[in-house]
Amino acid sequence: MRQLVFIRVSLILLSLNVLTWASLIGVTGLKCHVVDPSYCRIENCVMKPVRRGVKEVNMVVRLLQVPITNVSVRAEILRRGYSTKSLYQFEIDCCQFWLTKRRNPMAQAVYKFLRLGTYSNANHSCPYNNDIIIDHLPIDKDLNLPLPIGKGEYVLKMYWKTYNVLRSTIDLNLKITD
Repeated sequence: MRQLVFIRVSLILLSLNVLTWASLIGVTGLKCHVVDPSYCRIENCVMKPVRRGVKEVNMVVRLLQVPITNVSVRAEILRRGYSTKSLYQFEIDCCQFWLTKRRNPMAQAVYKFLRLGTYSNANHSCPYNNDIIIDHLPIDKDLNLPLPIGKGEYVLKMYWKTYNVLRSTIDLNLKITD
């Protein structure tokens, strides 16, 4: 029901030219923070330029208490500098995300946008017994976030929880232009 309302509102706003489909997305920053250092450790959280117009993200999250059988993430997309109210917000059970064919469309859009299935080892259901690695994830002009969103600067905030306890946060700064 909520998805139908979201689609209807998006189509109405698109017809009024209030929102546009994101055409060019640049990632301007990456920030990682560990809330519980006894549970995990982020050893590498780097976005570096590789060549003109292409950046690369590398991240290694050391899991100190394995196996992990309950993982969830709450993601928000906020407009930078305007408000603390999120434009889009969703929470998913990461273990169920892989098991079901009826996935959350917002989560699926962010997962495809970040191309985590190709550049990460976090592409299976629970349990997680090894470290989570994102290796040489290219950030270039081919990124496409299939959401109706206006031009400007945004933050994709991700709150990672295991067993309903916040363990880490990751902020990805985005700039959307024509």
